[in-house]
Amino acid sequence: MVSDRIENLHLYSQLSEGIAEIGRMIPEEAGKCDGYSVDREHTVIFIVDSSKALFSTSWRENPDSREPLSAVTAFSGSFVLFLPGEPYLAKIGDASVRMYRVE
Repeated sequence: MVSDRIENLHLYSQLSEGIAEIGRMIPEEAGKCDGYSVDREHTVIFIVDSSKALFSTSWRENPDSREPLSAVTAFSGSFVLFLPGEPYLAKIGDASVRMYRVE
């Protein structure tokens, strides 16, 4: 899990080539998250446009783990990035959050 200001997102393009194309992509609905999710093929990026949201990750070595390993509160103007295979949990609440899956 990586969290930073949105203006620094381009600095992480070495982690995933698709980050450079995020401005041309259509975001997915971040929606309600009832538990940890894992995307084994894509880097998942959440961009917080307003308010704040809570994000958490669990043990990557055990995809069935539901034990929080790390958590961060992301505020407006920031992003949270999860690498392929990294479990993630997003508690969006009333925040405006865009979600992208990039190669």
